[in-house]
Amino acid sequence: MPGNDAWEVVELFARIVALAPRAIKFNGTIVRSVATKYANAGEFLSGDGAARFGGRWNRPGFRAVYASLDIVTATLEAYQNFLDGGFSLSAIRPRVTAGATARLNAVLDLTDQNVRRKIGFTLAELVDEDWSGIQAAGDEAWTQAIGRGCREAGLEAILVPSARRNGGKNIVIFPDRLAAGSTLELLAADDLPPHPTLWTK
Repeated sequence: MPGNDAWEVVELFARIVALAPRAIKFNGTIVRSVATKYANAGEFLSGDGAARFGGRWNRPGFRAVYASLDIVTATLEAYQNFLDGGFSLSAIRPRVTAGATARLNAVLDLTDQNVRRKIGFTLAELVDEDWSGIQAAGDEAWTQAIGRGCREAGLEAILVPSARRNGGKNIVIFPDRLAAGSTLELLAADDLPPHPTLWTK
């Protein structure tokens, strides 16, 4: 899909606002894998990396925490660039995988076919969009527009289909949109590496 037009985005946002009352609660364990440099308690769930570089469901400029609902999907998502680039094993770098508990009150479930139909997208359109190419060209991808619209509508997160694993599910959380009573907490945070500024040189 090419980049979107302004009037089409306005219509998309209106559809998202209409769907907001159908938001669901989420209470479960999520899994995330990050490079060792960012695998400290202060940064693991910050969403700062996504804010700097953008992602499938957010354009640069706002924070988003990407995680998966199972460890296999999380691993495939974490090594997506490695797999796509065809790098040799000698290029592999350490990563840290950890879990977190998420208790959220307003989540739009884009893995639900009925929800996708109401916002006007098929599963294939969401998982196959070349969001990084569109972003590199200076445009906002449709998936990024969906994420932005959900955040602006006051939703705390979106459940989304994995583009790396058929049937896999991811969750994208907007940490600055968590409402009272919603939480996002690391499991075994004390076991994570220290911040790089504290590494022994």
